[in-house]
Amino acid sequence: MKLFYSTRKLVSWRQSESGSVGFVPTMGALHDGHLALMRESMQNNDFTIVSIFVNPKQFNRQEDFDNYPNTLKTDLKKLQEIGVSAVFVPTMEEVYPTEDTYKTAKPGAFAIGFEGDFRPGHFEGVVNVVDRLFYWTNPNQVYFGQKDLQQCLVISDLIKEKYKDIRFNWIPTERESDGLAMSSRNKRLSENGKHIGQQIYANLFKCAEQEGVKAALDNCRNSIVSSGIDVEYLDIIHWNDMPVEPKTGRAIVFAGYLEGVRLIDNIIL
Repeated sequence: MKLFYSTRKLVSWRQSESGSVGFVPTMGALHDGHLALMRESMQNNDFTIVSIFVNPKQFNRQEDFDNYPNTLKTDLKKLQEIGVSAVFVPTMEEVYPTEDTYKTAKPGAFAIGFEGDFRPGHFEGVVNVVDRLFYWTNPNQVYFGQKDLQQCLVISDLIKEKYKDIRFNWIPTERESDGLAMSSRNKRLSENGKHIGQQIYANLFKCAEQEGVKAALDNCRNSIVSSGIDVEYLDIIHWNDMPVEPKTGRAIVFAGYLEGVRLIDNIIL
């Protein structure tokens, strides 16, 4: 496994390899959800690159950035064990140099609403860093998890506009045995909190099974709130004509707080 800290060395190595390259961008604190993306890439590409960079520009609250888990040593061990080809762990200066001349793309219409409303500047920060990472890694395929569904739509839109040769892969959410969506933030939950958190997906699933999904959202919200979770938003998101799977075009999306930890989830309709 190659380990790169500088953009220059990463780009040089990438240019020397002629096989297909899959890319998985992460912020570290890796869990089985991340590893599922990497395994999918490894099955379908000659090389798989993983990046680990906690991007300050996508955090709209300094507290969340400060509390984001740093498990680099453990992360690198996991990546070594599953056999990825290369890991890129850039410094802040590598990504955002003092004399920054990189003209980054801007997020499209999918950045409006939901996460875009409740986390001002979030998707601008996401696109800022992902655009640079795509440019440096020059992948043939990229892999993102469905848990961050709106992010998937934003990145897929970026690819459609600027990186037409990249294939976007949308991978289903990995879940704990009780249904809680895997997330690096789960490390901050107590065992009781993790138990309560299972109510999110259980209620989304129940809501999705009903014929009048829109009408069932209020009952879903009430049930989640009664379990001790503060709901930030719970609604239906739509998308059309996107080069992503599944193409049903609708999903229930949720965001809320449990024990002070912000959790998101969704279910495709």
